[in-house]
Amino acid sequence: MRTFGLDIGTTSIKAALLRKEGEGIILDSITVAPAPPKGILSESLVDHQAIANEIKEMLQSAQIKIPDVVLSLPENQVYTKIIEMPQLSEQELSAALKFEMEQYIPLPLDQVRTDWQEMEKREVAGKQVMDVMIVAAPIVVLAKYEKVLALASLNPQAIESEIISVHRALFPILNTQTNNIIVHIGSATTSIAIVKNGLISMAFSIGVGGLAITRAISVDLGIDLTQAENFKKVYGLSNDAFEGKIGKALTPILESITGDLRKATLLFKEKNGGAAINQVVLSGGTALLPGIDVYFTNTLSTQVAVSNVWKVHGISNVPDQVVVDAPSYNVVIGLALRGLV
Repeated sequence: MRTFGLDIGTTSIKAALLRKEGEGIILDSITVAPAPPKGILSESLVDHQAIANEIKEMLQSAQIKIPDVVLSLPENQVYTKIIEMPQLSEQELSAALKFEMEQYIPLPLDQVRTDWQEMEKREVAGKQVMDVMIVAAPIVVLAKYEKVLALASLNPQAIESEIISVHRALFPILNTQTNNIIVHIGSATTSIAIVKNGLISMAFSIGVGGLAITRAISVDLGIDLTQAENFKKVYGLSNDAFEGKIGKALTPILESITGDLRKATLLFKEKNGGAAINQVVLSGGTALLPGIDVYFTNTLSTQVAVSNVWKVHGISNVPDQVVVDAPSYNVVIGLALRGLV
């Protein structure tokens, strides 16, 4: 059984093909390419064709010939909300959610495609309730991605938000009786999910990511973006290099992320009788910055782990150069794991 995931990001495009053999999962193929300059955010058919051409070349080079693909949408392109509902049958819940969605989705329902998933069931003040995750994606956004896939001769088997993919990628270490926070730092945004008993309890995104960090270094040191990106990866939060200027440039953006994490943690505690967050799990390429795990540990006073999807699922046949960049592959591997786990 094989599944194929495709992650069309702001700065890169990733594709991965996984195969299940017995109880094991094997990486058959993986490929990465830079995203065309204007990327998926463009409204131009010329730019969409450029992305499709890049995807076709990638897949041909990686010998991925399966046309059915699982695709992700960036968290800032979808609306995700977890709401509390009475415990209802699937049919009753489906009917009730049509009214609930109008309160939580900031667009008319005829302009979005919606989906929902039952989460935790519990008793509150003697009442049987459950959490339900509702997700809505604007039809115009979906149409853009579907157009690119059609130009690349691919069929969307499923489309889901990034945080759901990351949650699946890291599920074995999240499926515990403890409470964890996923912090997925992408290029343009940071997606955050609080996970309780293995299930997503809260999810939201912040409008800063790895690109903002690179730009800050570029401005503070007066260097171009390419050089700033290289310095970021090599020196991270080091106080030694360049008189600590790189670390100082990074700090305001990381403070913005940790500030929102503190607010989310307080809200979670209020809703869950003071329950503590036991671990922060870092995801995305920025999770590899030297010193970032120590920064989050010191700032949040919580155990911090840098994710490794290859180790978590025991995936075999992974090239060495891909192993070391494990956190940056969580989205695409999470997509490819759909249907396998």
